[in-house]
Amino acid sequence: MMKEHGGPTPLQRLIALLHPERRTINYIFLYAIVIGIFSLSIPVGITAVFNLLSNGAMYGSTYILIIVVIAGVVIGGSLLIGQLSLVEYLEQKIFLKTSLEFAYRLPRIKRSELEGENLVELVNRFFDVVVIQKGIIKLLIDIIAAIVTVFFSVVLLSFYHPVFMTFGLVIIIIVTLILVVYYKRGLLTSIEESEHKYETVAYLEEVAADIDTYRGNEELMKKVVVDTDHITSKYLRARNEHFSILKRFFAGSVLIRTLLFGAMLLLGSYFVIEREMTFGQFVAAEVVIVQIGYAIEKLLTNLNTIFDMLTGTVKLAVITDLELEEEGTRHGK
Repeated sequence: MMKEHGGPTPLQRLIALLHPERRTINYIFLYAIVIGIFSLSIPVGITAVFNLLSNGAMYGSTYILIIVVIAGVVIGGSLLIGQLSLVEYLEQKIFLKTSLEFAYRLPRIKRSELEGENLVELVNRFFDVVVIQKGIIKLLIDIIAAIVTVFFSVVLLSFYHPVFMTFGLVIIIIVTLILVVYYKRGLLTSIEESEHKYETVAYLEEVAADIDTYRGNEELMKKVVVDTDHITSKYLRARNEHFSILKRFFAGSVLIRTLLFGAMLLLGSYFVIEREMTFGQFVAAEVVIVQIGYAIEKLLTNLNTIFDMLTGTVKLAVITDLELEEEGTRHGK
């Protein structure tokens, strides 16, 4: 795991940023678990309805089951709205806290810490709090929901046939290995990309601060374009390298979904023929597999947002890690 000059890792910084809001986050987790349970009412309800319809008639209990399934969908949707409201509150709280910390620290930073630095340009890192804000909804809604869905779905599949439990665990192990193998490189390339982004902004701000010098001077105006092109090329090179890591996550998602659907169709068909599963269970298991596949796709394709959040904490630390004058203390402590 990467360290910044012997300090906390990006992951530790993100955890430290979110830790004061752990109570709100715990409620968000609770919502995710309940929503995940309600989402399973769809395949379970489909199995029950299918089994009833296999008799060739509609019973009163069939209508009740249909109503229960619809109620589960409505309740799950209502809970999602409540969960989103908590995330919105959390986003606002983080923006407020970060802006006040910057306001407290800026006038108290030691002069020695700013030697050779452009403080105005360093403050640009504040905008990474917006990146973290936007990432929170992906982390606490989409990614957590994906993890909860995979967990409960694997458990549900085990009730249809024990083999599915083993298959589900293998898929979880594969996803974990993909994350472990590519996490560090993905984070390093994300940080490098961000550094070149701010290098570009710093140069353009330097030009803007002395714009009259460049105005009307063809040689200097051409130099601005050439220098900007050179800096931007470094950003694009870093971005392409980072995207090459992201493509491996995307490819992993496609591979896992292919294995899931293919194995489920083959195993499910075999178990139905061997009378080890009913046709209704087979259909319901297919619905669960689709949910797992979609959840894994959501998890792996949203990792770009997680890398952006981790990189954002590193950029904010450019200001928050600067030492303060002796009479100054860290805000909020």
